[in-house]
Amino acid sequence: MLQLHGLNLQKLHLPLTDILLMYHSPSVFDAQAEHSHAMEHYDKLNTEQKHAIDTVLDAAYTDSHLRQTCFFLNGPAGTGKNFVYKTLIHTIRARGDIPITVASTGIAATLLPGGRTAHSVFKIPLKLTATSTCNVIPISQDVQHILQSKLIIWDEAPMTHAYAFQAVDRLLRVRHPFGRKTILLGGDFQQILPVILHGSRALTVASCINRQPLWRHMHVLTLTTNMRALPDEQHFAKWLFEVGDGTNGTPVTLPSHCFPVHSDPIQQLYGDLDFSTVIFEQLSTRAILSVTNEDSLHLNEQVLKPIPTDEVTYTSVDSIVTDDPADRSNFIPRRIS
Repeated sequence: MLQLHGLNLQKLHLPLTDILLMYHSPSVFDAQAEHSHAMEHYDKLNTEQKHAIDTVLDAAYTDSHLRQTCFFLNGPAGTGKNFVYKTLIHTIRARGDIPITVASTGIAATLLPGGRTAHSVFKIPLKLTATSTCNVIPISQDVQHILQSKLIIWDEAPMTHAYAFQAVDRLLRVRHPFGRKTILLGGDFQQILPVILHGSRALTVASCINRQPLWRHMHVLTLTTNMRALPDEQHFAKWLFEVGDGTNGTPVTLPSHCFPVHSDPIQQLYGDLDFSTVIFEQLSTRAILSVTNEDSLHLNEQVLKPIPTDEVTYTSVDSIVTDDPADRSNFIPRRIS
C-alpha cells in the first residue's frame, strides 16, 4: 500500500522491518544448507520422481523458446508429490534463485517451504468469471518476486476452478502461456475437484483445469508408486486407485477388513478402554470416518459419553486497553463482547 503512493517506512520515519524480505528473498537462505537438503532429498527419490525433477529443472534452466514450460505432476496420495516439490524448492534455492510455492488451500500451503495460498500470492478474486483478472499491484513486492522467480509450484491444482488459472495466465502472459514462466501444477483428479454451488457433475468436471484450453500446453508427469503404503498394503493401495479411476467395476465391493466386526463401531474401537485412565497414545490410533458433519457430531457425542469429567465454567470479560480512560466511554459493552 505504501509503495502504491510512492512511500516506504523510512520516508515515514517508522521502524524498518525485514519480515517480508526474509519471507520472500532468496538472499536469506543458506545456499549450503539448501544444497545439503536438496542432495539428501534427491538420493531418496525413486525413478519416476527423479524423472519429474530432472525434467522440470531442465525446463527452468534452459534458455530456449522451444522449451516446454508448463507441467502437471499427477499422482495419487502417497506417491510423493510433496517430496518432489520440496526437492525442487531446495535445489532452486541452493542455486540462488526464487521458487514461488503456492497451494489451493492453506493447509496444503503449510506443508511446503515458503508456501502460501494461490489467492494470497496472485490476488485471485474470490468470485471468478471467465474474464477475471488478478488484483495485484504492478509495483508490489509479490509481483517483483513472481517476475524474478525461476519456477512456480502450485499444489492441489485440481481443487481450483479453471478460471483462476486463466486469471494468472492473463497476469503473466506475453504471447505464450504464463509468459513462458516455468510452472508446475500438481495434484490428483481422483480427490476433491472445484466446488460448484448447486453444480451438476457436468459443471464440476467442466470447471477443472484439464477441461480448459490451457491444458493442451501441459506436459503431464506421472507418479504411480505408493511410497507411503507398506509392502503388505500395496494390494489395498492398488484397489483404492482402481476405485478412484473407475476401473474396479460397479458396484464397488469393500474388502472384508473395512467392515466393523461388531454392529456398533464405537464399541469395537473404544470398548476395551478405561476412560478414567486413558492416554493419548491409545486414542490417537483409533478413528471413525463419517460422510457428513452431522454424523461426526453424533459419533463424537456417543464416544464422549463414557468419559468421566467434572463440569467447569469459565468466565471472561472484555475491556478496552487504552492510556486515556475517556476512551472507555466511547465503546458500549456489546461492541467489545
